[in-house]
Amino acid sequence: MYAAVLNILEDFAGEKQASEQTQNAVLNILEDFTTEKRLSEDTQNAVLNILEDFTIEKESSEQTQKAMLNILDDFNLEKLKVGKANTELIAANKELESFSYTISHDLRNPLRAVNGFVKMLEFHCGKSLDAEGLRLLGIVEERVLKMGQLIDDLLALARLGRKEIVKTNLNLNNIVKVVLAELNKTVVHKAKINVGVLHHVEADEILMEQVITNLLLNAIKYSSKSTSPEITITSELKDKEVIFVVSDNGVGFDMQYVDKLFGVFERLHDDEEFEGTGVGLAIVDRIIARHGGRVWATGKINEGATFFFSLPATE
Repeated sequence: MYAAVLNILEDFAGEKQASEQTQNAVLNILEDFTTEKRLSEDTQNAVLNILEDFTIEKESSEQTQKAMLNILDDFNLEKLKVGKANTELIAANKELESFSYTISHDLRNPLRAVNGFVKMLEFHCGKSLDAEGLRLLGIVEERVLKMGQLIDDLLALARLGRKEIVKTNLNLNNIVKVVLAELNKTVVHKAKINVGVLHHVEADEILMEQVITNLLLNAIKYSSKSTSPEITITSELKDKEVIFVVSDNGVGFDMQYVDKLFGVFERLHDDEEFEGTGVGLAIVDRIIARHGGRVWATGKINEGATFFFSLPATE
């Protein structure tokens, strides 16, 4: 009987131990479940935060898109305005060129008439005129010649808007040689002209000859009163541009008036000091602009001037 009781007690002790192990296992499972639950809650909270951030970003993105659309609308509107303004400007320039050409051309006939009458008066009445009369007649002749030159310059300026540009690869040294040979035949001067090795450019040959001619004539004229007039022509390649430089040691100019140099009829010296029509540099500016380049100048009174023009470098 005692043995049976002992067996029962041993079985109970075993069951108790198994029950405790089961309880411990359940507790461990509950603890793991609690941890997983916390992790799940944290994950849910993180997801909610991400969704909130996404919503904010979405609203911000929508606002940005609306702002971009507004900017594009404004840009398109401005583009239309600029396009319209350009069209109007082109039309106005054509009208101005046509007007200049017509006026300049029509002025030739009355100018020829005036010149003819002056010649007739001089031929028929020259002997009967006193010194003052002959002086006044000479002034009229001089003004007629100047008016004729002004008309020629205006016509040259007007033709620039009509002439088609034909670009070829040009050796500027050859262009300068041609221009100098022509100037030495037609212009009396004592200037020493130094020419460096010049870069090649893609440009219209006839128009570039006109540019070089006008710049050299300008330099020769304004250095003519120097004891030893000297002109230098060079070029350099810089920032995808070929920059040509024409400098002289002449009378120079005040830099506060530099903006007037390339305007039509704008002159910094009067006729008594230096003759001219004030169109030559304007022609240079127009030609270079049509080639996609730019012009500028520097100078100092009685220390000379330097004129620059740039053209796109060849690839």
